[in-house]
Amino acid sequence: MVSSPGLQSEKNKVWVPKGKASPFHDGPRNDQLLAMVMALTVEVSILRERLDTHERISEEGGGFGIKDVEVFDPDTKAQGERSSLRNRIMHKVFRVLQAEPKK
Repeated sequence: MVSSPGLQSEKNKVWVPKGKASPFHDGPRNDQLLAMVMALTVEVSILRERLDTHERISEEGGGFGIKDVEVFDPDTKAQGERSSLRNRIMHKVFRVLQAEPKK
């Protein structure tokens, strides 16, 4: 599973559900949906931890505030990096739809 510490080496790792199928659902489409929800949950959890870190550092150091975040306009380089990150997340979440369901 992907975790927030040491993110520099985690970017290529993908969380893959293993083990027996859950008895709470049936069919490959439900398996795909569950895998997508789990991938999104992992990403949101990591994002929330990183956001919390930024908020705490800012609060301790008297740094930026909410208004600063609202008016921030990313430059071209930042937009490109965000696009790459967005594509990685989308690939991670939707890759289960491209793979053949295991029977």
